[in-house]
Amino acid sequence: MVVPVPFHRWVHVKHRNPRTIHGGWRVLLSSTYSRPKGDCCCCKLMTVQILIGFLGVDQCWYLRRISQFLAFAPTMLLPQGLRSSFEGIGRSTWILLRHGCKAWPIQVVDAVMQKGWREFRTAHGIAANYKLILMCERKWIFNAIIFDENDIEVSYNWTMLVNEHSHEFHTIQGNLITGCLPSTILRNLPLIKSGYYCIPGENYLEEFQTRLEPVLEDLNLQSISVRMGNRTWTISVDNGYLNATTSNPFLNALQLQVHDFVFIAKLPNLEVRVVILDAANDRERIYDWL
Repeated sequence: MVVPVPFHRWVHVKHRNPRTIHGGWRVLLSSTYSRPKGDCCCCKLMTVQILIGFLGVDQCWYLRRISQFLAFAPTMLLPQGLRSSFEGIGRSTWILLRHGCKAWPIQVVDAVMQKGWREFRTAHGIAANYKLILMCERKWIFNAIIFDENDIEVSYNWTMLVNEHSHEFHTIQGNLITGCLPSTILRNLPLIKSGYYCIPGENYLEEFQTRLEPVLEDLNLQSISVRMGNRTWTISVDNGYLNATTSNPFLNALQLQVHDFVFIAKLPNLEVRVVILDAANDRERIYDWL
């Protein structure tokens, strides 16, 4: 079921069991919500509700690769690095999965996306070897980026549209350490969103350049600026190719490992944003210098 983004208002529902660590939820109610009679903790709402835990996830970027086996599965296990955020918050919770101007409420039980996942997967035609990137700044609300088997972003009719009802009812989590805030990607509509896995024996500079070739060729750039967090590298461009000497400080700082996923976004201001998704736990690698 597709619901408007965001919901009409927030309601705090206290949990009656004192042994639960979260103490309650934030309930997102749709704009068509009409208050049912009786205790709201017990009554079933007439429209979709999303239960939002207080703690929220502790990082911004996560990756889930869709294997052949999972491509048509009715449920989906969360990325490895995201599962710990769902421990100890009760038998189930709900997340909101956004893509473009649409959103899907999805029930998560024991770190597995269940109700709502099939609808999301079907709407996007997710197939084997697709990659699902989840970005989060607002507790259990995630924005999705979908790459196909060739690591090219898949675009849909709603991908670039803005929802006229979109208003945020809670603030971004503070103290987030990341190479790029998801809101930077969402606000600026990048010219390119792409990525690649680090495969043994491949030249990582060539892979990086391949993803940027459309922009390098069309704009005839003399240099590019690559930014992660507050750190920026300037890389020279010689006849459409990235200069190896000026690229090395950037690549050396990343300390890439086999099967890491390099996410690349070229913003309209021509700045390149990069996020490294760690192969070991499918979430962003946090460097000391971020």
